[in-house]
Amino acid sequence: MKTTVSMYERAYRLGQRHAGTGDMRYWYTRSIDKAYLMGYEGHEIDFTDIVSGYRYGDIPEGGVSFNCLDDMFEKGLSLAAVDGEKEVGSSMWFCDREKVKVSGIRLPFKGSDGETLILPLGIEQYDFEE
Repeated sequence: MKTTVSMYERAYRLGQRHAGTGDMRYWYTRSIDKAYLMGYEGHEIDFTDIVSGYRYGDIPEGGVSFNCLDDMFEKGLSLAAVDGEKEVGSSMWFCDREKVKVSGIRLPFKGSDGETLILPLGIEQYDFEE
């Protein structure tokens, strides 16, 4: 099954319900887990803000980028640029990789290099039923 807006929103709302209760859930699919945690932590996500853009290199398994410098996962998938916007400067280090088109829900955070982060749509997920 592929990730959808409704999957992310459902995980996010569950995180909101669990906030402050001490109850917590973990998801095998990293991007769904990130949506849950954003709800749990009280962050606001606009699930109607769907963007398209591109990145250099394949989408990592689970749909979340890894920040090698800080040795941790980002809050979502990094894009080199959103369609119609300027490419992030750090892309020069990755532009030898294949350019991959992707769309998803824009997050209210930036990645470690100032890049747009999204919850990607249409990636394989492993632990969520619609």
